Amino acid sequence: MNRTSWLALVVAAGAITGCASRSDIVDVPLMATPQNAQHIARATLSPVGNQTSVWLTVGGVPHDLALPSRLDTAIYAGSCQHLSAQPAYETRQSNSVDYPSMAPRTQHWAQAPVALSELTKGDYALLVRTSPADGSRPLFCGNISAG
Repeated sequence: MNRTSWLALVVAAGAITGCASRSDIVDVPLMATPQNAQHIARATLSPVGNQTSVWLTVGGVPHDLALPSRLDTAIYAGSCQHLSAQPAYETRQSNSVDYPSMAPRTQHWAQAPVALSELTKGDYALLVRTSPADGSRPLFCGNISAG
């Protein structure tokens, strides 16, 4: 990771921890779908008022995606094994922070219109998929829990 990437990561971590205490941050390990096997990702959710910030660190996406990579996220009722038919909450603006996204690891950011406390009370899952231009293929999924 080059110096600029490290600096961006430190600034992002500082911003997240400045807005929320450690107990308010929820780490969501994301499992790759069969369409994205052998890749890894992780999501960090933190409260921003009555909304939730979603910070993704993605260790790989299929090589046939447009550059820069654009990933869409949505929060579904249920679990990754049993997602509801439609998203419970769509997120806004999940763009790559790394431009262009040819790095082996990239970061993406999005914001969900729901309080984090609401997400950790119920059964919800975070689904990461390719953009509509890339076929809206599911890439990663993780169940949201308080701990």
